[in-house]
Amino acid sequence: MSNYSIGVRTKRWAKFLFNYLREKHSGLDFSMVYVGELQESVNEFHGYSMTDAGDMRRMLEAVPVDSSKSAFLDVGCGKGMCLKCAIESGYQKVAGLDLDEHLLQIARRNLSRLKMDAECICVNAVEFDRYDEFDVFYFYNPFGETIFQQVINKIQDSQERRNREIWAVYYHPVYGELFDRAGFQLKSEFRDKTWDTSTRFYCYPAKSVQP
Repeated sequence: MSNYSIGVRTKRWAKFLFNYLREKHSGLDFSMVYVGELQESVNEFHGYSMTDAGDMRRMLEAVPVDSSKSAFLDVGCGKGMCLKCAIESGYQKVAGLDLDEHLLQIARRNLSRLKMDAECICVNAVEFDRYDEFDVFYFYNPFGETIFQQVINKIQDSQERRNREIWAVYYHPVYGELFDRAGFQLKSEFRDKTWDTSTRFYCYPAKSVQP
């Protein structure tokens, strides 16, 4: 079944309509379509596309970490749906990065209405200097290949400041080979039948400590 089949499109629009109506009733804004100026003017910036909440919960459940002792970072967090799911999954610390301040304002309003707390940071991911604070990273193609490579390098470099096992959850892995080349180990992959795509779970192992 391809992304362009009638079955997949019908499921997509049915799910979108259901989420839209539910959010309108509760005063939230996660799934509504948004195309901002950054998407049109900033090189390699891919704009906002929401990850389905049910899919995100299944992804988080598949990461073999103790969430109560781990920190989660959504790189390209948009309106905050994945932050919401990470909080619900019990992560000790939750934060998101995005280059679009307008999207982050929506994310903050969503989380405030839900009485949830997560840090929403407006920054270019290449310039972010706190990757060592996090253990699990989520990506849904927030930018193109060149920037993606730089961000992966920065995450790797952060292990020099805090040695730990690093997990990357990559939904719709267009640039999966970047993780392979960087030395991340592909631990598992599962397919989302509704959206006809997959999620890959990469691990960058902690460095062995010499006695």
